[in-house]
Amino acid sequence: MPFVVAGHRGARNLIPENTLPSLAHAVELGVNELEIDLRPSRDGRIMIIHDATVDRTTDGSGAVRELTFEQLRALDAGNGEQIPTLAEVLDATEVSLQAEIKDPAVIDPVLELLDERPGEISRLAPTSFDAESVHRLAKAWPEVCVGLINAVARPGLLDQAIEVGAGRVLVGLESTDIAFVRAAHRYGLQVNVWQVNTVAEVHQAVGLGVDGFTTDDPRVVAQAGYTLTDQGLVRT
Repeated sequence: MPFVVAGHRGARNLIPENTLPSLAHAVELGVNELEIDLRPSRDGRIMIIHDATVDRTTDGSGAVRELTFEQLRALDAGNGEQIPTLAEVLDATEVSLQAEIKDPAVIDPVLELLDERPGEISRLAPTSFDAESVHRLAKAWPEVCVGLINAVARPGLLDQAIEVGAGRVLVGLESTDIAFVRAAHRYGLQVNVWQVNTVAEVHQAVGLGVDGFTTDDPRVVAQAGYTLTDQGLVRT
């Protein structure tokens, strides 16, 4: 896998998060992966929304899993945009999708959707904080690099990642050091860090030797003096 710069919920500092325009703008700015959040509607549709409720990111209120697809689609997710579905994101994008499982109940609908679209499986890079969700996805798609997320690069995380079949760990930048990254690489694991939103943080991540990072504003890559290429981050 090449060096990954993932647009966090698209370009969330610039355009309302997890909307199709936000995802498109992040790609325009040069990311090669999009971080999106998956939750099920009450009727089992795969919705792209971060929070357990719609209150923060839309003009509505209530729990995502208690609202139907039609109710969710009636909401304004910012600038008049609707909450998209995973199918719509697959149709609208071509880059890798770092699809975070926010609710384990969404896994079965995701597996069913990808059974109907097997050609899309190769560009999925599913992740979760929930180790059991990671394990389920790694068993279902052994050819896919599934990621285990943790806010802290803590002792034992690498062993846990191997145990559940993860191919990468995604950890908070401030908790990560070179020793952790080198240990992960010895395990055969990739390391991505988050969030990287300043020039100093880009340099910090590069200095750690990580395999990628997530950012709320993809412009920071160029601001730090880099260009993302197939060979990695190249000094401009």
